[in-house]
Amino acid sequence: MNSLKIDTIKKELLVEASQATAFKVFSEQMDLWWPRTHHIGKSPMTEQVLEPGPNGRWFSRHEDGSEANIGHVLQWDPNGLLVLAWKINGDFQYDPELLTEVEVQFIPQGPKTTTVKFEHKNLNRLTGPKVVESMDKGWSDILELYKNITIREELVIN
Repeated sequence: MNSLKIDTIKKELLVEASQATAFKVFSEQMDLWWPRTHHIGKSPMTEQVLEPGPNGRWFSRHEDGSEANIGHVLQWDPNGLLVLAWKINGDFQYDPELLTEVEVQFIPQGPKTTTVKFEHKNLNRLTGPKVVESMDKGWSDILELYKNITIREELVIN
C-alpha cells in the first residue's frame, strides 16, 4: 500500500523476517541494501553508514575519501521505531538547516513476519511536487531492495 501527498511519502511492506531482523537490517546493515547510485557525494559511493543510537550520524563514504552527510538519528528503539533526520534539500544537496523526517515502524505480525511502515514527512519544506514524485519512486525502489535483503538475512540467521 502506497500513498503520496505533497508533505508525506508513505509506504507499507510486509517482510518475511522477525521484527529484530527487520530493524537490524534497516538500521545496522543499511550498507547491504542501499543502492550505490543513490548518493550526493562527488565520487562513487563505497559505503552507506547509519551510526547506532540517538544522534548517530547518517552519511555515505566515497572513493575519494570524502563523506557526504545525509542526516542523523532522532529516535532509536530496537523494539519497533527508527526516526531519522533527512537533511537533503530539493536540489539533492545537504542542508544543515533543513529537517524532514524518515520514520520507520517495525510491527510484528508473527515470529517471522513484520509489517514495516515507512513515512518520509515534512516534504512540503522541499521545492515542490516533482521532487516529491521523484523521491516517492526512489523510496519504492530502495525499500524493495531492503525487503529482499531482509528476507535473505533472516534465512542466514536461522
